[in-house]
Amino acid sequence: MKINHLITEHMDIWTAAQTQKSNGGRGRGSNGNGQSSHGIKKLRELILDLAVRGKLVPQDPNDEPASVLLEKIAEEKKRLIKKGKIKKQNPLPEISEDEKLFALPPGWQFERFGNVTVNRDAERIPLPVDERKGRQGKYDYYGASGIIDTIDDYLFNT
Repeated sequence: MKINHLITEHMDIWTAAQTQKSNGGRGRGSNGNGQSSHGIKKLRELILDLAVRGKLVPQDPNDEPASVLLEKIAEEKKRLIKKGKIKKQNPLPEISEDEKLFALPPGWQFERFGNVTVNRDAERIPLPVDERKGRQGKYDYYGASGIIDTIDDYLFNT
């Protein structure tokens, strides 16, 4: 099977990355038994790479093509703009051939992240610095301003 071959072909990346640390397992990147977590990191990268390329699971030719889903997303964004729920965004540039680093399976399509998501970060009102001191929310929040904060709950109701 094609998928098994791809995983087997790339498994050497993961197994070769599982190297014994010379410092007896002490220090950053170690799991306590002398094994580096580098192998796990490489395995995660491999799985993500295979998934993005459509090679992690068999592709079903009967699946709806990405173009249909992208059209539904565009229609939903138009509806939300019309209702005043989101603001109209500036158009993003087309994806150039130079940006397409690999071939996609049939029915797949490259698309800009901003065309398929809604960025609502500007709606968040951060707490003043003096109110943030000593607060520990359950979730990490990384703002565009570079301030790392924590939050207690979801920020928006949809």
